[in-house]
Amino acid sequence: MAFVGVPFDTGTTYRPGARFGPQAIRRISGLLTPYNFETGVDLRESLRMVDVGDVFVIPGNIEKSFAQIRKAISHIKANGVFPVIFGGDHSIGYPALWAIAENTDGKVGIIHLDRHVDMQEKDMDERMHTTPWFHATNIPNAPPTNLVQIGIGGWQVPRAGVKVARERGSTILTIDDVEEMGIEKAAEIALEIAWKGAKAVYLSFDIDSVDAGFVPGTGWPEPGGFLPREALKLLRLVAKEGLAGMEVVEVSPPYDIADITALLAARAVLDVLATLVEHKHLPARR
Repeated sequence: MAFVGVPFDTGTTYRPGARFGPQAIRRISGLLTPYNFETGVDLRESLRMVDVGDVFVIPGNIEKSFAQIRKAISHIKANGVFPVIFGGDHSIGYPALWAIAENTDGKVGIIHLDRHVDMQEKDMDERMHTTPWFHATNIPNAPPTNLVQIGIGGWQVPRAGVKVARERGSTILTIDDVEEMGIEKAAEIALEIAWKGAKAVYLSFDIDSVDAGFVPGTGWPEPGGFLPREALKLLRLVAKEGLAGMEVVEVSPPYDIADITALLAARAVLDVLATLVEHKHLPARR
């Protein structure tokens, strides 16, 4: 499997800095060992891992950067390698999903953890970090009916995106829904919908899905989200059925305190990888 950074935040609408996310996640990962106590998985023993560096993006040029991101992730997938993508703002979800879809013989589902619906067509007349799933679900084999968004809520969910989600028939589970039904049931619903008729599922973890008190280092903090242990449990549960790739986005180090936001991002990635190994989805069977 391959770690790849996407140091891009031109799609940010208010608080930039996520271009430094990949660097921060890599740096703080030095605190973590390859061995996980709960699962008994040692990633160094179980996987062939490589950090392929960063995608060469063009600051200030969203569309050319999207083309670069799509090409880079597609190259990784075409070689049968599982990509773990360090963002970067959430606009990168569109080209990353496009790369996954064009290398999948069948439908791709999307499980998306966030406080924001990210499904309007444009923001500031561009395809910004509020728009990835509008464009991703225009890809023929990534239908909106296989998109599940979990943790949505609060005062930063534009009506334009909600309207699109309702019109296209995607599924939104609010943070209140999750609190009422429990993490296990939310994961069960997400897996059922994302995998319905699909050959693969892509996982998008926006760090701001976690309550702002735990992740100060993000461009669009929103109070009232997941507790860290809830987010980690949900990620592990949805990873049990296998994934085609994963992204973690919106880590913005200029706003962070003692690297705690970047540390949670690194921990989330390792938890997902350990779950995929534990359930025999990695290394890939050929």
